[in-house]
Amino acid sequence: MKKPAVILLLALAGCTTIHGRRAVPDSKINNIDVWSATAPARPYEVLATIEREGADESATYAQEEAFIADEAKQRGANAMIIVDTEMVVSRTDANDNRTIMAPKVEAELIRYQ
Repeated sequence: MKKPAVILLLALAGCTTIHGRRAVPDSKINNIDVWSATAPARPYEVLATIEREGADESATYAQEEAFIADEAKQRGANAMIIVDTEMVVSRTDANDNRTIMAPKVEAELIRYQ
């Protein structure tokens, strides 16, 4: 009968939260913390909000986030919060009139206090 209690304890141990928010970022890009599911639990200042849109359908969300992380580093931020991601119309192909979609990422560049 001790097995369910041990499983529950192990499951709870993996969920570190502070007041319902996660205490660790979702990932890290170029030494910049990336928050996408939630905002950080610690105090922070928003330095800027920027959008980045891929040039064509070969671009990926990861590439756009990497560009934003580089911008964050240049502006003195140590983290970014992904506010929105979506596929948008990039252009229309002149040869076959096909719509070309590309990823768009919006993020807040933040500095922990």
